[in-house]
Amino acid sequence: MAQTLPHLITEAAVLSAAGAGLRHYTLGSALVAAGADATVVILLPGDDPKNGVQNSSRILLCGEKAPDDLRSRLGSRDVPPTRLFARLEQGYLPLGVVLRRGTSSGCDGYNHIELEFDQPLSRAALDAVRPVRAVGPLPAVDWVDHVETDPIQALESFALGWFPADQAGASGNGGAAARQAGDLPEALAAFHRLARLRPALRGFHDPVLEQPEPADGPRGDRLVFARWAQGYRDWSIPWPPREQDGSDPVVWETEDPQSADYRETTVEQEPLSRFLLKYTLFEAMISSPYHARTYRLPAASLDPLLRTLRPVPLSPFMPAHDAARFFVAPGLIAAVSTDGTDAGVGFAALHRGTLTAILDYGFRWFRFDG
Repeated sequence: MAQTLPHLITEAAVLSAAGAGLRHYTLGSALVAAGADATVVILLPGDDPKNGVQNSSRILLCGEKAPDDLRSRLGSRDVPPTRLFARLEQGYLPLGVVLRRGTSSGCDGYNHIELEFDQPLSRAALDAVRPVRAVGPLPAVDWVDHVETDPIQALESFALGWFPADQAGASGNGGAAARQAGDLPEALAAFHRLARLRPALRGFHDPVLEQPEPADGPRGDRLVFARWAQGYRDWSIPWPPREQDGSDPVVWETEDPQSADYRETTVEQEPLSRFLLKYTLFEAMISSPYHARTYRLPAASLDPLLRTLRPVPLSPFMPAHDAARFFVAPGLIAAVSTDGTDAGVGFAALHRGTLTAILDYGFRWFRFDG
């Protein structure tokens, strides 16, 4: 049954909800009115992954640093409630009461305040305040054909299609430290060349180091080329290169690399060229503008969806943890973790509308940005 919007109200009714003693603020594109009875936030409809309503539960407010008196009020449980409204052409749509989830200094140097609704929005209200735009051109997935025969070409084709080209060229002398010790393996050199064309590769949450670092380890001397952002894990190759590895060396994953007593190094299932593709898929998911994640569900219930996606012929990523296998479609990456009986799946998309189509499968969502 189709859902309908709540009754729209006037601007006067919105402001009266705040009560007496109004103080007015702006936070990015949001207008804020703080009064004795409530803090009222008025949003403009739009689809911005950095600002406004993100999904049925989550809101981001991004703007210049909010005054302390406003910061202490927004979403707090201890002061008058914070009520959200959307300004539509026909009137103002009440969205509900919101609570504070966090504050950060992201948002391109501005202040980020994260809020959540105490009751999730209906689909009708969500579509009104965060309309789903038509899906534009999407990157192809024919690079999957090259994963087994030419993984470097597959990586290049994926990255050139997925990541934007409209950024300033990356600076720096990627891999200079490694080149001083000897030539980088071709897969790693190709990654650094690619990063000059797609600077987003330099901005991974868990970076591929612009200057790989020599280190020792339980298996011998190594060259660290990627590091978990918190430093709890890194990835390296034997260094100097070993003759038995040829041009595509093995990859070592080291847990707790800063600890001489507890660090443990295991061998990845993929050589460097295929590992870098797997790693880039994982980081592309993290950095994507739109996400969705299911609760655990019967593995068999994924079959209708997976038949519409292309499996990427790579071993699971981080097998000791989520052991996720990747599937792709134009503009979409899925990571599936399963024990054969139950499964969980996360999605990342370049366009919100790509996720919206997945609603038809009836999954229970832990998070859904579509």
